[in-house]
Formats: sequence, structure tokens, C-alpha cells
Amino acid sequence: MQDLPYEIEQKRLNGTVIVQIKGRMESGPLDKITQTVLDEMVGEERKFLILDFSELRYISSLGIRMILDVKMNLQKRNKEMALVGVTSSILQVFHLLG
Repeated sequence: MQDLPYEIEQKRLNGTVIVQIKGRMESGPLDKITQTVLDEMVGEERKFLILDFSELRYISSLGIRMILDVKMNLQKRNKEMALVGVTSSILQVFHLLG
């Protein structure tokens, strides 16, 4: 079994789900992140998702696509998402993409 270049930790606080992603979101099995996030957001009481990138060192274009897919999925279910702890280099990539 291949070691993943990232770790995922999640916790719930009232109606908020906090998912921290550590390491590198790069080519490979990013579907585990997507599935973890969407599984955590099941339930009417879970309205807010916070993705904590404070320990994320790198994100590939595939990782960015995954974030956008999660955001669109949540919007369809009237749920909100925020990114926190984004480093300046990763933030610059998001700004370039709009």
C-alpha cells in the first residue's frame, strides 16, 4: 500500500466541521480527502466546513480542482466552506485562479 503524501484530521464543533490537511495535496489519491470531507458534512446540523491549511505545504492543480468540487457540492446543499491557515504561496495560486 502506498503512503499518502498528506494526513487528514477532522473534528466537529456544533454545526461546524473542521478538516485539517497536512503535507502535500498532489497528484495521487486525492479522492480520500474529498470523500472524508463530504462524509463529515452529511446531516442537516452540519452547515459549515472549515478547511485548515496551516500545515499544508503544497497543493497541485488536481488538489485545487478537488477543493472547487467540494465547494460546489456543498453549495448545492446550502452549506458553506472557508479556508483558514493558507500560506502566502498557496494563497497566491488561489488568487491567480480567481
